[in-house]
Amino acid sequence: MGLFVFVLIPGLGSIVAAIVMIAVGHTCRRDPEPARTNGTAAASWGVNYLLATILFLGGFFVEMIVLPPDDLSGFLPSVPYVTWLIISLFHVIICIAFGVRASRGKVVPFRGIPFIR
Repeated sequence: MGLFVFVLIPGLGSIVAAIVMIAVGHTCRRDPEPARTNGTAAASWGVNYLLATILFLGGFFVEMIVLPPDDLSGFLPSVPYVTWLIISLFHVIICIAFGVRASRGKVVPFRGIPFIR
């Protein structure tokens, strides 16, 4: 579900992917193990990714709107935007690796802040 990131506009696709991960993770609460644990991990990672997207893309837009433009002679990407791109790359790798692991019936090791237990 986390690969919905590729569907829409970059920021919007990330928000949709995170919300879908949270929703699908919550539906797995009544499933037997390991689906319950994997669903909880997916929902928690969805919350982590949603917060990171809102924080860093929001910071990027605030930086672009509020701060006055500098006289830059070359291309200098914004720190919040580059940080969000790195987190998004990590998100895609996590979704693929943990999806393969979960399809084999194994519990995925969660990486992130455990918002949902």
